[in-house]
Amino acid sequence: MFTRIPTVLRSQEILDKCFSKASKIEEPYFPNKADKVRKEVIDRISTIEGIACSYFKKLIKKFPTIEKIHPFYEDLVDLLFDVDEYKKSLGKIQWISEKIESLSTYYIKRLKQESEIYHMNKIMKEYYGRVSSLINDASDALLFLGNCRDSMRKIPEVDTEIPTFIVAGMPNVGKSSLIVALTGNEVKVAPYPFTTQSIHIGYLTVNNRKIQLIDTPGILDRPAEERNEMEKKALLALKDIAGSVLFIFDGTGQSGYSYNSQERLFSEISEILRKPIIRLQSKIDIEQEVREDITVSVGMEETLDNLKKILYEKLQRDMPWSIGNQ
Repeated sequence: MFTRIPTVLRSQEILDKCFSKASKIEEPYFPNKADKVRKEVIDRISTIEGIACSYFKKLIKKFPTIEKIHPFYEDLVDLLFDVDEYKKSLGKIQWISEKIESLSTYYIKRLKQESEIYHMNKIMKEYYGRVSSLINDASDALLFLGNCRDSMRKIPEVDTEIPTFIVAGMPNVGKSSLIVALTGNEVKVAPYPFTTQSIHIGYLTVNNRKIQLIDTPGILDRPAEERNEMEKKALLALKDIAGSVLFIFDGTGQSGYSYNSQERLFSEISEILRKPIIRLQSKIDIEQEVREDITVSVGMEETLDNLKKILYEKLQRDMPWSIGNQ
């Protein structure tokens, strides 16, 4: 979604592009020199209007309307920059585009009524000056939108339309390995705002139904007191993704976390996300006490197949309409 936002040019770059193109316009021979100059100036004004307004309209179209994007993205965007300033900047760009169109119509009308070459050139210079002033007035808005674009392009692309399981659990309990095992290495890695880690997104198909798995290292793997304020808010954005949580426990001791500490994190995640949660014990191939009803090992195909069946059955119970409308 955000990758389609075009590069935001600076005011001077837009002016250079407009005036460079306009300066190359030269009409063929006209018996009357005044007619030739008039036609050239009109064409130059139309060219400047076309380039500038076309570019501004493209920005307005490609930058998303905040109220129309999914709440997950809306929450993250709200953390990345001032949304009110974002709306004001887009509004200013639109106003400037409309003003350039209005000015162009006005000056072309004046040119059509002018017979003296001196006054035609004077009109052209006046138009160039006013358009330059307008586009330069967009400098701050363009700079801000350019920064917004850079920030939004860092937001991971999550498919908000398909069934999703958010994978949680302490570090080193086997989350990433499980996603890879379930999805066959079809895992996308993308930065997640406000963390030093990347979000991992994998997809698998069960009974012709596509399922999304999301692992967010640095967000869902530690207690609240270890997160900064921005990380806490980024965590809350996950509540807007429809689906369930797959919470992984490790009873081998290899992760370095006791079962009690994992239980505390489980309770905290349950309270924050308020989603259905499936409890899962990993690394069952290593000798350990079986504590959960659902167990899995990435090296045991039958446990992976069983988990896929459980995930699909969960979808049938929670989202029967989704299963039926594939």
